[in-house]
Amino acid sequence: MVEIRLHARRFRCANPQCPRRIFTERLPATVRPKARRTTRLGERQLAIGFAVGGEPGARLSHKLAMPVSGDTLLQMMHSAPLPDFVAPTVGIDDWAWRRGQRYGTIICDLERNCGLDLLPDRKADSVARWLKRWPGIKVVARDRAGLYADGARCGAPDAVQVADRWHLNSLGEALRHAVGRYRHNVAAAVQIMASAQRATTASSTPPPGLAQLRADRKAARRER
Repeated sequence: MVEIRLHARRFRCANPQCPRRIFTERLPATVRPKARRTTRLGERQLAIGFAVGGEPGARLSHKLAMPVSGDTLLQMMHSAPLPDFVAPTVGIDDWAWRRGQRYGTIICDLERNCGLDLLPDRKADSVARWLKRWPGIKVVARDRAGLYADGARCGAPDAVQVADRWHLNSLGEALRHAVGRYRHNVAAAVQIMASAQRATTASSTPPPGLAQLRADRKAARRER
């Protein structure tokens, strides 16, 4: 670990009426006043925090010789200034202060793929207050929690609410599992339909338009 000792010049004001008698040299490109890390180090750690989160970011920072705790990363992310944006598509989801016990809310700009803010709780009122600060938001991508739906409806009533991609994948898995529980019923229904079709074919010719109806149904299944 490298320790840098930075010496800054101090100036004294000779005017006795000046309320501030001592002025210290500022180095904004290197370090902020009273900061314990350089500006460049803070930017790197903040980028790691936004990319992978608190505790994973802390482990990665240690590997990269930029040690920082997970709690410090979360504090840096929460106090970071919001980037300039106009009418973005925002994503809203929860994140764990402590898994299974305490959760907060993360809001991301899905158009620029960056974090916007961390809310300390998972409540509809908090989400609504945040969204009201940015009336230009047009699309809100959220998970299936009803509280986020209420918050988006109250804070951005004109925005379109959509399900995010991860939960759509989860919905597909849930649908496959649900259909799988009734696979025996589906197999029995297929056998009944096949028997009825063979009986119809043996007794008479198919009615006009049946082939086209089957083709239409097949095309509809492919489209779905």
